[in-house]
Amino acid sequence: MMTEEKLYERLMKHKSKHGITQETLQHYHWAIDTLRQQSTNNNSSSQERI
Repeated sequence: MMTEEKLYERLMKHKSKHGITQETLQHYHWAIDTLRQQSTNNNSSSQERI
């Protein structure tokens, strides 16, 4: 599973090769938000099972 750290590493690799555009940053922030939502959903689901 992708983590925030891995996403950041990929962003920095992309930055060194191609630079960063507003669109790239928007995609990065969207991915981070999605990971956080999934994490929150997974945590609440696991708590419901207990």
